[in-house]
Amino acid sequence: MKIFDYLYLFGYSLHRRYGLSRRKRLEGRTISIGNLTLGGTGKTPLTIEVAREALRRGLTVSILTRGYKSSSKESLIVSKGEGPIVDWRHSGDEPYLMSIKTRGAWVVKDPNRYRGGLISGTKDVFVLDDGFQHWRLYRDFDVVVIDGTDPFGGGRLLPFGRLREPPGALERASLMVITKLERRDEGIEKELRRYNRVAPIFYADFRVDGFRTLEGPVRAAEVSTRRAYLFSGIGNPRYFEALVSNYGINVKGALRYRDHYDYTKRDIERMVKNAKKAGAEILLTTEKDLVRLSGMGEFDIPLYAVSVRLELKDRSFFDILFEGLMPEG
Repeated sequence: MKIFDYLYLFGYSLHRRYGLSRRKRLEGRTISIGNLTLGGTGKTPLTIEVAREALRRGLTVSILTRGYKSSSKESLIVSKGEGPIVDWRHSGDEPYLMSIKTRGAWVVKDPNRYRGGLISGTKDVFVLDDGFQHWRLYRDFDVVVIDGTDPFGGGRLLPFGRLREPPGALERASLMVITKLERRDEGIEKELRRYNRVAPIFYADFRVDGFRTLEGPVRAAEVSTRRAYLFSGIGNPRYFEALVSNYGINVKGALRYRDHYDYTKRDIERMVKNAKKAGAEILLTTEKDLVRLSGMGEFDIPLYAVSVRLELKDRSFFDILFEGLMPEG
């Protein structure tokens, strides 16, 4: 380890100690979904799937999120189960998207997840989006999502690497979910077992689940048969581009922006110009990027987003999380 790694680790340790000393507990089943590395592992898609499964089982559920890059720093109810009731700039792009994709669930944005849980209108299940490093709230399960293509983010701590914590933090995990692999990888499992010998390991993969515009879902044929120019501002753009190509869409080119990028009119002009020059018929992006483009006006070329979902290959994962919980009535 280098001097900056030690400094980061020292600050992280102080922050963790302070948070644990003030830990509080909500009354319902609390499930944290998080990761060890920055961006692109699939923690938010898994949060959505856990919330959906709770709803399928007849349970009431709230998603508690800090709302990265939100303009509001206080408690904010993003949804009461019927879709977003605030503008995405107040909530942040991910809470807004979660409120669209988890109808029936409350979504509450608050850096203090305990406070957010108290103002939510549910009591059965609380799902913490990006909760692994949120020390101040007790959780019944700590689910850690691991990118199978880069499990430890290059091995360096922030700010010079992508690790948010040392790999040894995996000892806190109740369950581990490996994403982005088509089949089981015993080598990665062996590496994970160095840090946690007991947590069940599951696999999940991303699947194209449809397409949409700013107005709503559209038929797959409206998109899949046309030449597309891609752009995205997410944690792992290469995986998104590969997912679209593997679906069979004719990709003519791609632009990449940093995660949670705030698009401008000039950016849109550049996308359209590049797309037309490449012979593309449509612009294609992620659902999260589509949220950030709402209110930007008309495009000179049709704009679509790919709806993606995370599929667990072994659904006993959900049985573990919800064991013993029964809907009222």
